[in-house]
Amino acid sequence: MSGNKGPAPGFINHPEHIVRVTPSDSRWVVCANDVVLADSVGAKVVDETGYRRVVYFPASDVSTDLLAMTEDRTTCPFKGEARYFVQRDFDSDHVIAWTYPLVFDEIALLEGHIAFYNDRIELQQKINN
Repeated sequence: MSGNKGPAPGFINHPEHIVRVTPSDSRWVVCANDVVLADSVGAKVVDETGYRRVVYFPASDVSTDLLAMTEDRTTCPFKGEARYFVQRDFDSDHVIAWTYPLVFDEIALLEGHIAFYNDRIELQQKINN
């Protein structure tokens, strides 16, 4: 059973807004402070109106033991409530990642995924052959 929240109110109020979730056929690796935090061949690429492309990693491909969840929360009318992470043993005020624990139906493919701020980590795309 999914943890989806139902239809997204954002899409009801702004049907022109697009959040496109596409499974990637590449391998993606995230490093921060010379530590590999994620390595995945099952990532999803998200293209959203008004935002830069973001890569979401299955939580099982993220070294979540190296991350600590903050108390911060925000709400996106298209995706749901976001929770944020810092890298353990580094600057605890420097949020580097986020997740949507309960997603709206329209972006169900992002359930159980974690994304990283591209300007706060090193993101590498490795093309599969």
